[in-house]
Amino acid sequence: MLVMNNFWRFCIKIAFLFIPQRREGDKLRGMIYKPFLKKCGKDFRVYDQAFIYEPNSLSVGDNVLVGFNAYIGAGEVHLGDGVTLGPFSMLAPTNRLRKHGSFRFGGIEAGSIHIGSGTQVAAHACITYEVKIGKGCLVAAGAVVTKSFKDNVLIGGVPAKVIKEYDDTQT
Repeated sequence: MLVMNNFWRFCIKIAFLFIPQRREGDKLRGMIYKPFLKKCGKDFRVYDQAFIYEPNSLSVGDNVLVGFNAYIGAGEVHLGDGVTLGPFSMLAPTNRLRKHGSFRFGGIEAGSIHIGSGTQVAAHACITYEVKIGKGCLVAAGAVVTKSFKDNVLIGGVPAKVIKEYDDTQT
């Protein structure tokens, strides 16, 4: 695994300026990120303008897609097989600390986010510090997920809650 530093971050930003949009570009962006990832399965795709702040802490399974303008912040992030992050979705595995009555100077506590296989995170959804989402879930557009959820549920709202449970015996 290559260590991400300012030199590599700059090189990636420049390279991404010349990569076309659509399928070929998405696959190429995933290939460029791959040497920096903690773990990377096959067919990792990254849409245009998505940003992975700390790729050395990111583990992805097979067939993972990071959508347009999605953001994956600093901290441990684990994406299972077939996970899709929708456009403008945000994974924020850190938590701000308070010091002397202010969050500005309190520092940051790194945590982790785990998203189970087959889960889709829809547009503008935000998943925060220390959240685990089970397999086969759908996180609705605009949801703010602040706690963990089990497998096969539709999650939505602010703060997010279970809207529906899926039955895997039905198609």
